[in-house]
Amino acid sequence: MENEKRIATSNAEMVTISRAEYESQQTQLTELKLQNQWLLEQLGLAKKRQFGSSSEKLQEGLMDQLSLSFNELEAYAYGTKSATPEQAASAAVPTEAPSAAPADIAEPQRILPGVDTAAWDKSEAVAATIDTEYRNTDHRMVAVPMLGTVTNDYFNTVTFAGDSIASGLGIYDTGYHNAHYATYVSAGVQTFVNNVSVKNAVTGANETPMETIAASQPDYLYILVGTNNLVVQGSEDSFIAYYERLIDMLREQLNPGVTIYIQSIPGVQEDVVASKPGLDNTRIATVNDLLANMALRKGCYYINIREALTNPADGSQIDDYATKDGVHFNAAGYHAWAEYLATHTVWNRRSVYSGENPYYIYGT
Repeated sequence: MENEKRIATSNAEMVTISRAEYESQQTQLTELKLQNQWLLEQLGLAKKRQFGSSSEKLQEGLMDQLSLSFNELEAYAYGTKSATPEQAASAAVPTEAPSAAPADIAEPQRILPGVDTAAWDKSEAVAATIDTEYRNTDHRMVAVPMLGTVTNDYFNTVTFAGDSIASGLGIYDTGYHNAHYATYVSAGVQTFVNNVSVKNAVTGANETPMETIAASQPDYLYILVGTNNLVVQGSEDSFIAYYERLIDMLREQLNPGVTIYIQSIPGVQEDVVASKPGLDNTRIATVNDLLANMALRKGCYYINIREALTNPADGSQIDDYATKDGVHFNAAGYHAWAEYLATHTVWNRRSVYSGENPYYIYGT
């Protein structure tokens, strides 16, 4: 009969079954696939509730094993692999659907705070965990390093501001005659902040310091002030507060691109402390630390001219550069100072250098 048509076999790898048996096995195979899919879905949900996303790897492994098993069943069904009587019997036994995962499995605890309701366009202040204030850095560690040598033309757009110590750069033949000077005898930082009328030590004009600096509109501003402030002992906090105010005032009146250099306060001769206790070289070094940290906070550059003018051992003034008062410098000292400034600038594309441009030397 036609419905009993048999499939012939020619080797040991083929089995002979009737069409009715073949269709029955196909039905069983379809049911097993559906049961397998349901089982995997339930197993995945249960594992995810219990262990989180890490259970997905386990689910993938089970899928691979179950897929191999069903590939074998398909091979039996299509007659491409011989089945033992025991395998055929076990395949014919219907499989019950697995029970659902237990409902009493505890929900995992959230490790990170929930952000589901966080607003993406809002922010709130948080407590600082890192101290970003510059307070205790040694001034030698943050000073501008040697970087090429600019020509004297660089100083044509420089303004020097400060006390009588800084005036020597304009009084002596340092080569910086085209620079502008706002330097005054006995000036302290408060002289600039209070903007009192004083006599310019270089030009001899009576003027107010802030207007003089603003009128020059320099590309680079070099400030040296503080020796007169330190004559008074215990004035460090007031000195730094005035200095910070001075920087703010200058920012308001000068062009946004101006580069501000804070020069270190040089040391004095060892015997000066006897008549001026506030000018102790150890104290001067400590105040320079405060100045260097202030420069970092205020976006300025710190230049350690003490490297050229003082002894590294104790910070005292180099004897060959000393004058009678032990505070100011002679011509040799100002020449050494001027050379130091020319070799310690921040690289600028507009600057002209003697010799090789440091941009190409350092490959930056």
